[in-house]
Amino acid sequence: LQRLTITVNDLLARLEQLFGAQRRFVADVSHELRTPLAAMQGNLEVLDRGAARDPELLAESLADMRREVARLIRMANDLLLLAQSEAGVQILREPVELDTLLLEVHRELRPLAGDVQLVLGEEDQVVVMGDRDRLKQALLNLGINAVQHTPPGGSVTLSLARTETQAVLRVDDTGVGIGPEHIEHVFERFYRADRARSRNRGGAGLGLPIVKWIVDAHGGQVHVASEQGAGSHFTIELPLAPAIEPEPALQFLQPALPHS
Repeated sequence: LQRLTITVNDLLARLEQLFGAQRRFVADVSHELRTPLAAMQGNLEVLDRGAARDPELLAESLADMRREVARLIRMANDLLLLAQSEAGVQILREPVELDTLLLEVHRELRPLAGDVQLVLGEEDQVVVMGDRDRLKQALLNLGINAVQHTPPGGSVTLSLARTETQAVLRVDDTGVGIGPEHIEHVFERFYRADRARSRNRGGAGLGLPIVKWIVDAHGGQVHVASEQGAGSHFTIELPLAPAIEPEPALQFLQPALPHS
């Protein structure tokens, strides 16, 4: 009876923890959706008061609303992806050249970097088995996160190496860093070490949880090391694609010459 009581109490405690996490999740989603919607409503009111007759103010209001709509679309896509992760959606399994992928991500991040220097570090030729689009999304999320938290004049370095069994992708920045009390929570949904800073920069706290799901789905691991004021270092480790044995070459036998 004592063991049964302990087991039941432990089960109830875990259920309460899950219900609490669900309540926080719903509250965070509601808050994140309310912010861009409120901004759009404000711009609509500005237009209704006559801004439509002022070309400069009209252009500014429309640009604000486009930005908020894009933010809502990103958030909806992120939430859908996380929902798919819980539903056990299968990912593709095909050869992916990570060196080519790294160059693509570097090219797409350059317009977002602004005054942050975007650097290509070590670049090895590595092939893994997986979903190319998902892996690209994971690396983009890490790159965007690094750029957003690195002040002008700092740098973000993307690199790719290999060990005997793993591909190692790294995103290193010289940004504000993460406090030790936040490190273990950075892959939780809607978690932000600096909530005000992240919200002003458009972050909803979904990018890093998506990275973790994608890496986990590929049988890999993601690690973070950081120090406040000295930058952060995110590492993705993925198993290498199995070597493909070359097919034996066909041998053509010369016909035997008839004896004269």
